[in-house]
Amino acid sequence: MTCVLLATIIAFVLDRFRLDVVAFVSLLSLLLTGILTPTEATAGFSNSLVLMIAGLFVVGGAILESGVADLAGRWLGRVGGTSTTRLTVTVMLASALLSAFLSSTGTVAVMLPVVLSLCRRAEVAPSKLLIPLAFAASLGGMLTLIGTPPNMVVNQELRDAGLEVFQFFSFAPAGILMLTLGIVFMCTIGTRLLPKQGTGAEDATQFQGFVSRPELIHSYGVGGQIREIRLPHGSTFAGRTLRDLELRTTFHVNVLAVSTPGARGPVVRKCNPDTLLQPGDTLFIKSSNEEATTNLIRQGQMELVASPASLPKEVHLAELIIPPRSEFVGRTVRDIDFFRMYGAMVLALQDRNKPVRTRTSDTPLGPGDTLLVAANASALKRLRKSRNNVLLVSEQEEQRESPLTPAARWVVVILIGMLVAMSTGIVANVTAVLVAAALMVIVGAFRGSNAYQSINWESIVMIASVMPLATALEKTGALDLVVGAIVERPGLTSPRTLLLLLFAVTSLLSQAISNTATSVLIAPLALELSDQLAVSPYPLLMGVALAASTAFSTPVASPINALVTGAGGYRFGDFLKVGVPLQFLILIATLSIVPYLFPFNP
Repeated sequence: MTCVLLATIIAFVLDRFRLDVVAFVSLLSLLLTGILTPTEATAGFSNSLVLMIAGLFVVGGAILESGVADLAGRWLGRVGGTSTTRLTVTVMLASALLSAFLSSTGTVAVMLPVVLSLCRRAEVAPSKLLIPLAFAASLGGMLTLIGTPPNMVVNQELRDAGLEVFQFFSFAPAGILMLTLGIVFMCTIGTRLLPKQGTGAEDATQFQGFVSRPELIHSYGVGGQIREIRLPHGSTFAGRTLRDLELRTTFHVNVLAVSTPGARGPVVRKCNPDTLLQPGDTLFIKSSNEEATTNLIRQGQMELVASPASLPKEVHLAELIIPPRSEFVGRTVRDIDFFRMYGAMVLALQDRNKPVRTRTSDTPLGPGDTLLVAANASALKRLRKSRNNVLLVSEQEEQRESPLTPAARWVVVILIGMLVAMSTGIVANVTAVLVAAALMVIVGAFRGSNAYQSINWESIVMIASVMPLATALEKTGALDLVVGAIVERPGLTSPRTLLLLLFAVTSLLSQAISNTATSVLIAPLALELSDQLAVSPYPLLMGVALAASTAFSTPVASPINALVTGAGGYRFGDFLKVGVPLQFLILIATLSIVPYLFPFNP
């Protein structure tokens, strides 16, 4: 059992394999070795906690799909002003409020473009606001029962033990204090520790929300690579399709748009492999190889109109970030067949704010990489709805549109109803969540299979696979050994010292492995220690839950840290300088407030 647990933790720390695969292989190992029975091994997949988390993914997805979260983020962003301190407070409050009801990753996905836009208008370096954004999303998880999975894990531990569970807002008093401390820290000491640079780019325009077309083109250095060429009568390319010409493979040229003369002016046609070229057509192309472009013009008997050229208004430019858990990580644009999937052409790629000089289509994508794409309006909509794989963070100012869908009003009503039901205890929490998830689909917040796509199945499988580890620890006596080692040391049996120890271990592990997996392993230990030492389990479990939300000190401690690393131009040490003092501050606050809110005496 010990070998399986250590191997699982090491695999989590190395992060070379998907979390769900590691957890599931660990579960299979326990099953095949006979440590767990088939019933015990599969218990996690039928656990009400797992079902509730899956339902919350659907509810959160509906809030995102309907535009309610975007509207809330933009509305809150308008009150930010231009002061760095005021912006920090506004951003952190908005992020925490959203993450109290949404996943922290979903919160950052919504807020990132908003914050970057605020940075642009206020002329503030994004590095001053993106770490506060990420940290506030973690702190917001401390506010409610559904704010983060570790809260629900410790609650489930109480329920399984037959004890009274935490209520929906039981976390709020401690969570509000932690959030307040976090905001004060980031506005005073933290802002001095944050780097002053923008994104590492030569200019300050990159990664700043809704930007102008020249800013995006200049940021990626592709302005001189866009040319305008015309097919005169007699061109050898007239009467042939783009697929027939194979311009990308033969001449290393990407066709961004095709314009045809019309009675009321040029008409920009949809560009795809079946687009038929006609005499008089104008092609807008992108190529980094000037010699290849010259050969194209010569062989096709074409005319160079402008170099560099301005793209027609129908072609929109946008900037994307690859999230940490994207399915595209490790794959190339060619492997993904990006154009066929989204109808968007990748113009340039940057790795950690440095342009990729090799062929973009053959470069494997990594977390935090950014793409500059050219797309039409329908392609942009598809990109906006693909937050799990690509996150749209910058687009032309004129592309902004009303984010609300027709189902948005019903989404708000259902969300309020779910929160009321959970906070008053009218029905079981899992019932309230599953009913809300079903209603979100019924009212049309999702289309087709989007409800299933909104569920982070990697997290669901990982949680369901890790939960039986606690059973295995108990069956093999490993849990009793750890408890016995602590109980036998008089210096560790003080309730406050015990709280300190559990917080420190949980917080440390959360920097390297999933905070949910950490809480699944530490919560049973906290409960057993409380039983052995005749101490109330509530302060100990509350300490574990709070500690699990302090993944501040490394860019890999949580997906949200990784998500802002590239956009903020951060280095590993930036998270250490800001995160470690904040973790220590929250530790002191936990030792002070938790025993007051939840006394140690049972």
